[in-house]
Amino acid sequence: MTLARHFRRAAVALAIASATSVALAAFPDQPIKIIVPFPAAGSTDLVTRAVAVDLGAALGQQVVVENKAGAGSLIGSEFVAKAPADGYTILMAGLTNVFLPYAHKDLRFHPIDDFVPVGLVADLPNVLAVNAKTPYKTLADLVAADKAKPGSLSFGSAGVATPSHLVCEMVNHQQKIKLQHVPYKGNAPAVNDLMAGHIPVMCNNLGGTLPYMNSGNIRILAQTGKTRSPAVPDVPTFSELSVPGLDTGLWMGLMVPKNTPKDVVATLNAALTKVMNSPATKEKLARLGAAPLSPSPAAFDERIKTDRRAWDAVLRTVDLKTTN
Repeated sequence: MTLARHFRRAAVALAIASATSVALAAFPDQPIKIIVPFPAAGSTDLVTRAVAVDLGAALGQQVVVENKAGAGSLIGSEFVAKAPADGYTILMAGLTNVFLPYAHKDLRFHPIDDFVPVGLVADLPNVLAVNAKTPYKTLADLVAADKAKPGSLSFGSAGVATPSHLVCEMVNHQQKIKLQHVPYKGNAPAVNDLMAGHIPVMCNNLGGTLPYMNSGNIRILAQTGKTRSPAVPDVPTFSELSVPGLDTGLWMGLMVPKNTPKDVVATLNAALTKVMNSPATKEKLARLGAAPLSPSPAAFDERIKTDRRAWDAVLRTVDLKTTN
């Protein structure tokens, strides 16, 4: 090889490397979308919007929240899994992504394995709530009413295999009662029907329930978690009421399609870490009854592994109807 040819090849390689470096350094150079796989005004949507503006400021680009609801988060999750792996389409994932494979046959993607974690955002207790006009003041009252007329009471949820569904199914299983499941396309429409009296009971995330408890329309009878949330210190945990298996809440975290460049994931994580360390963000989440979580990708991986182990036995005891 002549010296001139060697220098030409070296120059080309350097140009390619420089172009690649510039492309990576330029991320993000356009608005970013966070897909919420539930309807607007639900707890996942509220938490996402609470962090989106600050995340955009940290990234120097607008972050837009878009709702793609349906099939217990399946539709929105699949949309992101099949989006370009460039960091511009992000999923606000949650515990539902762990549950989806149990409820759906022949999935066209994997709700966990086809994503890369960016970082956890928040943890919310799940609660069992009733319309405030019902006579049920405690969980024991509700259990007694259903045992007197088995199957006469119904509960609403955000959809099949969502945490709001499975919390109530766990109560059914542990208390040997038969509350009948009425799935909705998200928590928000179920809350509306609960307040209207169309359903007497609902399991929901605390963030989506708290405003209506404060307004006197909904009464919360129990909450998940090892300890009581500071947002509802007078509400007992399920474990206090001798209902085992419900000592973990609902996590939410940002994920991107697998094969997203590591530099892009690192940029998103750095911005999220900055946001999650902000007192203003923590205050926003506290108002929603949410506790901020470590945005470390390693912590995210461990949380998913823990949930897979913890819920596997539970999910095998529940009759989950497949929808595809």
